[in-house]
Amino acid sequence: MNVPRRLVAASFAAFALAGCATSVPPGASMGDVESRMGKPVDVVKAPNGDTVWQYPKGPYGQFTYMVTFGGDQRVKNFTQALTFENFTKIQTGMTKDEIRLMFGRPGEVRTYRNLNQEAWFYRYQAPVTQPRIYGVYFDATSARVQSISDQQDELFNPINWGTGGGSAR
Repeated sequence: MNVPRRLVAASFAAFALAGCATSVPPGASMGDVESRMGKPVDVVKAPNGDTVWQYPKGPYGQFTYMVTFGGDQRVKNFTQALTFENFTKIQTGMTKDEIRLMFGRPGEVRTYRNLNQEAWFYRYQAPVTQPRIYGVYFDATSARVQSISDQQDELFNPINWGTGGGSAR
């Protein structure tokens, strides 16, 4: 039986999402969250004093759950950060710290010395069954967003260059 790759990827993504998406109710304590989700991968302080616990999950980091705690150390908000809707909030001139707070650590970082840029890449699902990569390009000198990109994730949907006509001699 030949199962299409997209169907397999979609099924895997749905399974991974179901297994990782632990809901955290508002008002839960830090101890409650840690017992449900484990220790956070990263802890970030927001400019307003909130503490954000970041949990990158899923196949190739397509999901990053954020738990925001107020000054009382109780959950204010629980979200999945890597969504197209959240990526549309990125604006030219934002800092690396602002992007890091919104999305967590990038899945990949590349430096383009000839362009004086550093690029952060985040894998995500849009909608649930379409694997994508969102790129945030920073000016290497100012460390501020210059541009963004959004493309199909070739890891899940490789480019079909055809079989070609040459031989492998």
